[in-house]
Amino acid sequence: MPPDRATSPGPAKPTKPLSATSVYVPGYMPNEARANGVPLRENSYFARNISDPERPFRLLTRIGMNGEVRQALLPAAAHDVEISPDRKVGVLCGFEATDQVAFDPDTLDLTAVAPSFSRGWRGGGHAAYLANEKTVLMSERAPRRSLREAKVEAHYGRITIRDVDTLKIRGSYSTHGIDPHDIRLIENDRYLVVANYGSLPNSKTGKLDIPRHVHEACVTIIDMDSGKLVDKRVTDRRRSEMRHLAAGSLDRIFAIQARLGSEADLARELGRDRQIDGEDISSEPGIAYMSAATLKMGKGKRPRRMGNRRAVADMRHGLSIRYDAGNDQAIASYPSAHRLMVFDGASGEVIHSLDTRKIGLRFPCGITLLPDGVHYAVTGYWENLFVFELGSHRLNREACLYPTFFGHSHITAV
Repeated sequence: MPPDRATSPGPAKPTKPLSATSVYVPGYMPNEARANGVPLRENSYFARNISDPERPFRLLTRIGMNGEVRQALLPAAAHDVEISPDRKVGVLCGFEATDQVAFDPDTLDLTAVAPSFSRGWRGGGHAAYLANEKTVLMSERAPRRSLREAKVEAHYGRITIRDVDTLKIRGSYSTHGIDPHDIRLIENDRYLVVANYGSLPNSKTGKLDIPRHVHEACVTIIDMDSGKLVDKRVTDRRRSEMRHLAAGSLDRIFAIQARLGSEADLARELGRDRQIDGEDISSEPGIAYMSAATLKMGKGKRPRRMGNRRAVADMRHGLSIRYDAGNDQAIASYPSAHRLMVFDGASGEVIHSLDTRKIGLRFPCGITLLPDGVHYAVTGYWENLFVFELGSHRLNREACLYPTFFGHSHITAV
């Protein structure tokens, strides 16, 4: 099937009214936000959870699909947000910082703050709740050092096992990979799948170079009963980091790579095909996201590239990816290319590729499957929430909303 053309099965029957759904977005740049002309950190309502405005904080937005919007600042350098299965507590996942934060999903009030795994450790940015509703797992990163300073095993991150209410650590497992990030539970919580960046600082300068020095990017699979490593699938040992995941089973793991370069590197790569889009607001200053193939991993098989050369060229800054088990499809966003792609779960073929600028959505970032079982939502880096039908990928314009997030990566819905 050619790109930009979706399949069109009939819609499924909703299991929950769309209007009863809430979508949560952690905003990166709350200092850009104002209420009645006053910075949010100086507003007693928005800053009610902040005791020290000099420490990192983020803007959490709860969007009701009925149009209601609630926002509050929380004390975390957050990357992702997850809500417990019973919807009684949520976690704002600290990234490259020391604190993890729990909150009330209705009021957005702070309920717990807990430190990272140990001194010098950093949050890995993602979490996953076990179905027992009493435990949350969080990815954590070892203190950043070069390979010259420590053996490679000393760089491996950990999965901390925490109480959902207090975030107190009850145990931990090694991820068997460097700088773990995204995590996914599969097969009734039997296994945890982990994306490990794999990059290390320059041994001479102690800094992370552009392009990255990737020692061992990989996906690791951990047995949740024993904490033992079940499988380790190395994806790169040079320049492409392993960042994000979607997974439905050991045979349905989809993994997003990221390859960094300079603006000059990107211009050379794109050549005549480069469009003048202006600044890529979803990337950091001085960094450009190069193309990097999204991978499919099957049980007992080597990771393999999804999509042809043309499709891979649009896989720049792969960010969110979700697996739709009902249609056996993976849905991924590539904000630097303003692209939304859908992959067939069995073959890995790209079955839908959309330039989201054509429908008014720039820099698509967060993706979440909505609990009605019929739709999924995609949010732009700075603003706007668009709703699509699962399977057909038709835009539901009437359900779209237009809030402002002030920058983000991931979203979740309940």
